[in-house]
Amino acid sequence: MNKKRQAVRGIQKAKNKKAENALSLLVTLLRTLWRPKLLSFAILVVSVSTLAVNIDMQKILPISSVKIEGEFKYLDKEQLQNQAMPVVDSGFFSVDLSAVRNVFISLPWVEDVSVRRQWPDQLLVRVIEKKPVVYWGDKAVLSAKGVLFVPEKKLSENLPYLNGPDGLHKTMFQELARMQAWLLETGLHIQGMSLDERRSWTLKMTDGIELRLGREKMHQRLQRFASVYKNNFQSEVRKIKHIDMRYTNGFAVAWTEA
Repeated sequence: MNKKRQAVRGIQKAKNKKAENALSLLVTLLRTLWRPKLLSFAILVVSVSTLAVNIDMQKILPISSVKIEGEFKYLDKEQLQNQAMPVVDSGFFSVDLSAVRNVFISLPWVEDVSVRRQWPDQLLVRVIEKKPVVYWGDKAVLSAKGVLFVPEKKLSENLPYLNGPDGLHKTMFQELARMQAWLLETGLHIQGMSLDERRSWTLKMTDGIELRLGREKMHQRLQRFASVYKNNFQSEVRKIKHIDMRYTNGFAVAWTEA
Protein backbone atom coordinates (compact mmCIF):
# COMPACT_ATOMS: atom_id res chain seq x y z
CA MET A 1 0.00 0.00 0.00
CA ASN A 2 2.83 2.39 0.82
CA LYS A 3 4.42 1.77 -2.56
CA LYS A 4 1.14 2.54 -4.35
CA ARG A 5 0.72 5.78 -2.39
CA GLN A 6 4.27 6.84 -3.25
CA ALA A 7 3.63 6.14 -6.95
CA VAL A 8 0.45 8.22 -6.93
CA ARG A 9 2.23 11.10 -5.18
CA GLY A 10 5.02 10.94 -7.81
CA ILE A 11 2.56 11.17 -10.68
CA GLN A 12 0.77 14.09 -9.01
CA LYS A 13 4.07 15.95 -8.53
CA ALA A 14 4.92 15.47 -12.22
CA LYS A 15 1.56 16.90 -13.30
CA ASN A 16 2.00 19.88 -10.99
CA LYS A 17 5.48 20.47 -12.41
CA LYS A 18 4.14 20.52 -16.02
CA ALA A 19 1.39 22.93 -15.02
CA GLU A 20 3.91 25.24 -13.34
CA ASN A 21 6.12 25.20 -16.46
CA ALA A 22 3.18 25.99 -18.78
CA LEU A 23 2.05 28.86 -16.53
CA SER A 24 5.58 30.24 -16.42
CA LEU A 25 5.81 30.14 -20.25
CA LEU A 26 2.47 31.94 -20.61
CA VAL A 27 3.52 34.68 -18.17
CA THR A 28 6.78 35.19 -20.06
CA LEU A 29 4.91 35.44 -23.39
CA LEU A 30 2.44 37.99 -22.01
CA ARG A 31 5.25 40.10 -20.58
CA THR A 32 7.00 40.05 -23.97
CA LEU A 33 3.87 41.00 -25.91
CA TRP A 34 3.13 43.74 -23.46
CA ARG A 35 6.00 45.77 -24.87
CA PRO A 36 4.41 48.65 -26.86
CA LYS A 37 5.87 47.81 -30.30
CA LEU A 38 5.23 44.06 -30.15
CA LEU A 39 1.78 44.61 -28.75
CA SER A 40 0.93 46.99 -31.59
CA PHE A 41 2.22 44.52 -34.14
CA ALA A 42 0.19 41.70 -32.61
CA ILE A 43 -2.94 43.85 -32.70
CA LEU A 44 -2.22 44.76 -36.33
CA VAL A 45 -1.82 41.11 -37.34
CA VAL A 46 -5.05 40.16 -35.64
CA SER A 47 -6.87 43.12 -37.21
CA VAL A 48 -5.62 42.36 -40.73
CA SER A 49 -6.47 38.67 -40.37
CA THR A 50 -9.97 39.52 -39.20
CA LEU A 51 -10.44 42.08 -41.98
CA ALA A 52 -9.22 39.68 -44.69
CA VAL A 53 -11.85 37.17 -43.71
CA ASN A 54 -14.61 39.72 -44.24
CA ILE A 55 -13.24 41.57 -47.33
CA ASP A 56 -14.83 40.92 -50.70
CA MET A 57 -11.68 40.62 -52.83
CA GLN A 58 -13.74 40.98 -55.99
CA LYS A 59 -14.68 44.53 -55.00
CA ILE A 60 -11.28 45.52 -53.64
CA LEU A 61 -9.16 44.10 -56.53
CA PRO A 62 -11.39 43.61 -59.57
CA ILE A 63 -10.01 42.81 -63.04
CA SER A 64 -10.42 46.02 -65.02
CA SER A 65 -8.99 44.97 -68.40
CA VAL A 66 -7.87 42.06 -70.56
CA LYS A 67 -4.80 42.57 -72.72
CA ILE A 68 -4.66 40.44 -75.88
CA GLU A 69 -1.29 39.59 -77.45
CA GLY A 70 -0.62 37.80 -80.73
CA GLU A 71 -0.27 38.26 -84.48
CA PHE A 72 -3.66 38.02 -86.14
CA LYS A 73 -4.91 37.82 -89.70
CA TYR A 74 -8.37 36.39 -89.06
CA LEU A 75 -8.96 37.23 -85.37
CA ASP A 76 -9.83 40.67 -83.99
CA LYS A 77 -8.38 41.86 -80.66
CA GLU A 78 -11.41 43.90 -79.69
CA GLN A 79 -13.76 40.98 -80.30
CA LEU A 80 -11.51 38.71 -78.26
CA GLN A 81 -11.62 41.17 -75.36
CA ASN A 82 -15.41 41.30 -75.57
CA GLN A 83 -15.50 37.50 -75.44
CA ALA A 84 -13.41 37.43 -72.28
CA MET A 85 -14.92 40.19 -70.12
CA PRO A 86 -18.18 38.39 -69.20
CA VAL A 87 -16.10 35.53 -67.76
CA VAL A 88 -13.70 37.82 -65.88
CA ASP A 89 -16.15 38.50 -63.04
CA SER A 90 -13.85 37.74 -60.11
CA GLY A 91 -11.05 39.51 -58.30
CA PHE A 92 -7.39 39.52 -59.24
CA PHE A 93 -6.60 36.52 -57.02
CA SER A 94 -9.84 34.60 -57.42
CA VAL A 95 -10.36 34.80 -61.19
CA ASP A 96 -10.62 31.38 -62.83
CA LEU A 97 -7.81 31.35 -65.42
CA SER A 98 -8.91 27.98 -66.81
CA ALA A 99 -12.42 29.31 -67.51
CA VAL A 100 -10.96 32.33 -69.32
CA ARG A 101 -8.72 30.07 -71.41
CA ASN A 102 -11.66 27.84 -72.34
CA VAL A 103 -13.53 30.83 -73.75
CA PHE A 104 -10.73 31.46 -76.24
CA ILE A 105 -9.72 27.89 -77.05
CA SER A 106 -13.30 27.15 -78.17
CA LEU A 107 -13.13 29.77 -80.94
CA PRO A 108 -12.59 28.34 -84.46
CA TRP A 109 -9.48 30.35 -85.32
CA VAL A 110 -7.64 29.85 -82.01
CA GLU A 111 -4.80 27.29 -82.01
CA ASP A 112 -3.57 27.78 -78.44
CA VAL A 113 -3.96 30.19 -75.49
CA SER A 114 -2.06 31.12 -72.34
CA VAL A 115 -3.54 33.31 -69.58
CA ARG A 116 -1.77 34.96 -66.65
CA ARG A 117 -2.36 37.73 -64.14
CA GLN A 118 -0.61 41.08 -64.50
CA TRP A 119 -0.53 43.23 -61.38
CA PRO A 120 -2.54 45.05 -60.25
CA ASP A 121 -5.78 44.64 -62.24
CA GLN A 122 -5.13 43.06 -65.62
CA LEU A 123 -5.17 39.69 -67.36
CA LEU A 124 -2.60 39.03 -70.08
CA VAL A 125 -3.83 36.62 -72.75
CA ARG A 126 -1.47 35.27 -75.41
CA VAL A 127 -3.34 33.84 -78.39
CA ILE A 128 -1.86 31.76 -81.22
CA GLU A 129 -3.95 31.91 -84.38
CA LYS A 130 -4.47 28.89 -86.61
CA LYS A 131 -2.74 28.94 -89.98
CA PRO A 132 -4.99 27.51 -92.71
CA VAL A 133 -3.18 25.31 -95.21
CA VAL A 134 -5.78 23.05 -96.85
CA TYR A 135 -9.51 23.12 -97.59
CA TRP A 136 -11.53 20.09 -96.55
CA GLY A 137 -14.76 19.67 -98.48
CA ASP A 138 -16.91 22.74 -99.04
CA LYS A 139 -16.73 24.44 -95.65
CA ALA A 140 -13.97 23.08 -93.41
CA VAL A 141 -10.27 23.95 -93.26
CA LEU A 142 -7.20 22.15 -91.95
CA SER A 143 -4.62 24.09 -89.96
CA ALA A 144 -0.85 23.62 -90.20
CA LYS A 145 -1.12 21.21 -87.25
CA GLY A 146 -3.78 19.14 -88.99
CA VAL A 147 -6.66 20.45 -86.88
CA LEU A 148 -10.00 20.46 -88.68
CA PHE A 149 -12.26 23.48 -88.11
CA VAL A 150 -15.04 25.43 -89.79
CA PRO A 151 -14.43 29.21 -90.12
CA GLU A 152 -17.32 31.60 -89.55
CA LYS A 153 -16.70 33.08 -93.00
CA LYS A 154 -15.61 31.25 -96.15
CA LEU A 155 -11.99 31.90 -97.04
CA SER A 156 -10.81 33.34 -100.33
CA GLU A 157 -7.18 32.10 -100.12
CA ASN A 158 -5.83 29.92 -102.89
CA LEU A 159 -5.16 26.73 -100.91
CA PRO A 160 -5.03 23.07 -101.95
CA TYR A 161 -8.25 21.16 -101.37
CA LEU A 162 -9.04 17.69 -100.11
CA ASN A 163 -12.24 15.73 -100.73
CA GLY A 164 -12.85 12.40 -99.09
CA PRO A 165 -14.89 10.31 -96.66
CA ASP A 166 -15.57 11.76 -93.20
CA GLY A 167 -12.83 11.11 -90.68
CA LEU A 168 -10.02 10.65 -93.21
CA HIS A 169 -8.82 14.26 -93.30
CA LYS A 170 -5.63 13.49 -91.32
CA THR A 171 -4.74 10.56 -93.56
CA MET A 172 -5.27 12.61 -96.71
CA PHE A 173 -3.37 15.55 -95.24
CA GLN A 174 -0.37 13.31 -94.64
CA GLU A 175 -0.64 11.83 -98.14
CA LEU A 176 -0.75 15.31 -99.66
CA ALA A 177 2.59 16.18 -98.07
CA ARG A 178 4.14 12.83 -99.03
CA MET A 179 2.97 12.89 -102.65
CA GLN A 180 3.95 16.51 -103.15
CA ALA A 181 7.47 15.65 -102.00
CA TRP A 182 7.69 12.92 -104.66
CA LEU A 183 6.62 15.43 -107.32
CA LEU A 184 9.26 18.04 -106.51
CA GLU A 185 11.55 16.91 -109.34
CA THR A 186 8.73 17.38 -111.87
CA GLY A 187 7.96 20.97 -110.88
CA LEU A 188 4.26 20.07 -110.55
CA HIS A 189 2.17 21.17 -107.59
CA ILE A 190 -0.94 19.45 -106.29
CA GLN A 191 -3.97 21.72 -106.28
CA GLY A 192 -6.44 19.10 -105.13
CA MET A 193 -6.69 15.52 -103.95
CA SER A 194 -9.81 13.33 -103.96
CA LEU A 195 -10.55 9.96 -102.43
CA ASP A 196 -13.85 8.40 -103.48
CA GLU A 197 -15.99 5.85 -101.65
CA ARG A 198 -14.06 3.01 -103.31
CA ARG A 199 -10.81 4.51 -101.89
CA SER A 200 -9.57 5.46 -105.35
CA TRP A 201 -7.08 8.37 -105.41
CA THR A 202 -7.13 11.22 -107.93
CA LEU A 203 -4.80 14.23 -108.00
CA LYS A 204 -5.41 17.57 -109.70
CA MET A 205 -2.36 19.68 -110.53
CA THR A 206 -2.19 23.48 -110.61
CA ASP A 207 -1.59 23.38 -114.39
CA GLY A 208 -4.84 21.46 -114.90
CA ILE A 209 -3.56 17.89 -115.29
CA GLU A 210 -5.63 15.23 -113.58
CA LEU A 211 -3.66 12.21 -112.40
CA ARG A 212 -5.59 9.02 -111.67
CA LEU A 213 -3.79 6.64 -109.30
CA GLY A 214 -6.55 4.22 -108.32
CA ARG A 215 -6.90 2.41 -105.00
CA GLU A 216 -3.88 0.11 -105.07
CA LYS A 217 -0.15 0.81 -105.33
CA MET A 218 -0.83 4.53 -105.65
CA HIS A 219 2.63 5.39 -104.29
CA GLN A 220 4.41 3.22 -106.84
CA ARG A 221 2.22 4.64 -109.61
CA LEU A 222 2.97 8.20 -108.56
CA GLN A 223 6.69 7.50 -108.48
CA ARG A 224 6.47 5.90 -111.93
CA PHE A 225 4.67 8.99 -113.23
CA ALA A 226 7.37 11.26 -111.77
CA SER A 227 10.10 9.21 -113.47
CA VAL A 228 8.55 9.45 -116.97
CA TYR A 229 7.03 12.94 -116.76
CA LYS A 230 10.01 14.95 -118.00
CA ASN A 231 10.60 12.91 -121.14
CA ASN A 232 6.99 12.15 -122.03
CA PHE A 233 4.67 14.85 -120.71
CA GLN A 234 6.46 18.09 -119.85
CA SER A 235 6.45 19.56 -123.36
CA GLU A 236 2.79 18.61 -123.93
CA VAL A 237 1.40 19.50 -120.51
CA ARG A 238 -1.10 22.09 -121.81
CA LYS A 239 -2.67 19.54 -124.14
CA ILE A 240 -3.19 16.85 -121.48
CA LYS A 241 -6.62 16.39 -119.91
CA HIS A 242 -5.81 13.49 -117.61
CA ILE A 243 -3.31 10.69 -117.18
CA ASP A 244 -4.46 7.29 -115.99
CA MET A 245 -1.74 5.37 -114.16
CA ARG A 246 -3.94 2.39 -113.26
CA TYR A 247 -2.26 0.09 -115.78
CA THR A 248 0.20 -2.61 -114.81
CA ASN A 249 2.82 -1.85 -117.43
CA GLY A 250 1.91 1.59 -118.70
CA PHE A 251 -0.50 4.49 -118.63
CA ALA A 252 -3.20 6.15 -120.70
CA VAL A 253 -3.35 9.80 -121.68
CA ALA A 254 -6.49 11.72 -122.53
CA TRP A 255 -5.83 14.84 -124.62
CA THR A 256 -7.84 18.01 -124.68
CA GLU A 257 -9.76 18.80 -127.85
CA ALA A 258 -7.90 20.98 -130.33
